[in-house]
Amino acid sequence: MDVGVMTFMAVLIIGLIGIAALRSGNADELSRLYKHKRRMAEKNQEGDDEDIFVIQKTGYLARLLALAGLESKYDHMKTTWICCAVGGGLVLGLILALSVPELSIVGFILGVPVGAAGFVFYLSQLAGKRQAKMTEQLPQVLETMVSSLRAGSPILECFKVIAETSPDPIRGEFKRGLISLQLGKPFKDTLKEMCIRIKAPDFRLLTQAVFISQEVGGNLADVVATIADAIRERFKLRDFLAALTSQGKATAMFIGCLPYGITLLTYCATPGYIIPFLNHPIARIVLLMLIIWEGIGFWILMKMTTFEV
Repeated sequence: MDVGVMTFMAVLIIGLIGIAALRSGNADELSRLYKHKRRMAEKNQEGDDEDIFVIQKTGYLARLLALAGLESKYDHMKTTWICCAVGGGLVLGLILALSVPELSIVGFILGVPVGAAGFVFYLSQLAGKRQAKMTEQLPQVLETMVSSLRAGSPILECFKVIAETSPDPIRGEFKRGLISLQLGKPFKDTLKEMCIRIKAPDFRLLTQAVFISQEVGGNLADVVATIADAIRERFKLRDFLAALTSQGKATAMFIGCLPYGITLLTYCATPGYIIPFLNHPIARIVLLMLIIWEGIGFWILMKMTTFEV
């Protein structure tokens, strides 16, 4: 046997014997440390089980559902999202399979993100309408809070009054926050979670005012009244800008729909002029790309005449 191999085997055996000797000498200490580690793990597990509050999900779909008020249907909406993605791929693949069979696989690949994006767009529209409605209701909520604060009520009592008298959907958010506070959740954590579900800069400003008032003091009622006045002035400016840009929006809609209208009128008036173009496979691909680019241009025109206030 080679000398190097024999040396390696001898060193390996000596090392194993040394490790065994050290382990046997410290067996009691290792056993005690292992038992302590296991007790600490069980204690931490028991502490986790005692937490009665649901952890706020931070994923994109969870945040979108929280804004739309559908956070309790997270699992159902996630399944629907996947089904829409697969269904979009199948529909677009079937359409291309009937018209251009060689592009059916490409249609399925492109249809999956289109279906997923369509479902996200639907949820975004629901979330936008709900957030806009809560923003419209916020001045009334602040007036109720100002009246309660000037009457000497604490913040918890203000939440209770708002949860009982305000209209939906903002009443549900304050009622959820009130329940969390009554169960013992920290006030700051409750307001931070409400900021996630109420995506309004004015509400975030309100939470900051409440935090500062709790830390350094001050007249919170006057601060809330000032925020309410600022919101009303912003609403007036928004309506004024909407009136000024209404003509630009109408022009953008007319220009955006003009190519589709001309194509449809040409097809209805002289079908023989446009049918040869539609029967060509490459022309269909070009037409699809033109529709996409027209949609992008229409979106840009609408954005150019929309101002966030």
